[in-house]
Amino acid sequence: MHTRFCLVGLLVLLGTLVAEAQHGIQFSENNLQKAFTEARAQRKPVFVEVYSSSCHVCQSFIPVFNDKQVSDFYNQQFINYRIEVSSPDFQQFILGRKLFVPSLPLFLYYDANQNLQHLAITNPTAQDVIRQGQLALDPKQRSASMKQRFVAGERSAQFLIDYGMYSRVTSDTVMNIRAMDAYAKQQSPSNYLSETNFLALQKLIMDVDNPLAGYFLVHLPDYAKKYDPKLVNSTAENIVMYSLYSSRGNAYSSAKVVKMREYLIKAGVSTQMARNRVLLPLLNAYFREKKAGEAVALVNTHSTQVPLKAPDYNYLLRYFNGKSTDAAYVPSAQKWFASALKTNPTPKESAELHYEMAVAYQKAGKKAEAAQTARQAVALAKAGKVDSAKAEALLKSIGG
Repeated sequence: MHTRFCLVGLLVLLGTLVAEAQHGIQFSENNLQKAFTEARAQRKPVFVEVYSSSCHVCQSFIPVFNDKQVSDFYNQQFINYRIEVSSPDFQQFILGRKLFVPSLPLFLYYDANQNLQHLAITNPTAQDVIRQGQLALDPKQRSASMKQRFVAGERSAQFLIDYGMYSRVTSDTVMNIRAMDAYAKQQSPSNYLSETNFLALQKLIMDVDNPLAGYFLVHLPDYAKKYDPKLVNSTAENIVMYSLYSSRGNAYSSAKVVKMREYLIKAGVSTQMARNRVLLPLLNAYFREKKAGEAVALVNTHSTQVPLKAPDYNYLLRYFNGKSTDAAYVPSAQKWFASALKTNPTPKESAELHYEMAVAYQKAGKKAEAAQTARQAVALAKAGKVDSAKAEALLKSIGG
């Protein structure tokens, strides 16, 4: 009799465990194509949770996913899939589609043909998780409709924040700037330091010309009194670097690039590191402004501040050979070339340096020096067992 009751108890326990195992959203992993195949067969969209196994916030969603109301909704409406940030899926599907992941977990909702329809970063509550799924199912409310709604004039603050996030994640920088500019213009200066606006600066704003960003970069000490100073500085640094190395940054004046350098220094970046970061944008600005002399002077100063190696000098020689419309830089190029040879370059590096210096001599009309240096480039390339065709072609064009 005792044995019979034990068996009955065991069967009840196993039944309970099976029932519990069936609760919760039924996620699959490690076969994304199968998930989309099932979605097409069942005519369902796909819900993808991007998460990290070490993310405490991600773990806070586990009881929510196990909530019966949540799991019933998602299991009925979606094919559910999970992507861990260290998995091949993350590299191939998330990064491969140039999606930016601002924080975890990130909820992505796709149609069966792998078109992104909606995304969300939400709170770990049953109500919020279900609400995002409902939005994803609504063609008029989901993220994919936001551009059309923005163009049509929708401008509520929450909509602009949501659209700013959607365009940020999908790398639509143009629309991100437009949405966040519209949002910033709605904000009263008395509200600039609010938590919502500081979060917008951290997660959404990518442009130093945004009114909120402009105020923030000038008033860093005020933000540092209210928020973590390290977070304030890193936020400022990120906004400057996003701007500086964007397509917009390619049109900045030299004065504006110098201003970006000042912002970096105020954000705690060392003076020399700030100079290094703006070197190329500042050189580009000088050439756009036809200030080749300032560009040469900048490199001459930079070379005394930072120990350069052969590849660095080679890059500078190639850069000036390509950018300069005259040969005024060549005397300085000779000094860079001589300094580079003192760094004990490899045969390949030495061949490249001689090639670029020969180009500079040719540009200056110094045929003899160009031919001699090109011959050295050919010899060094052959000695280093690297391709000498480029140097040989240059020597032929010089007539040497």
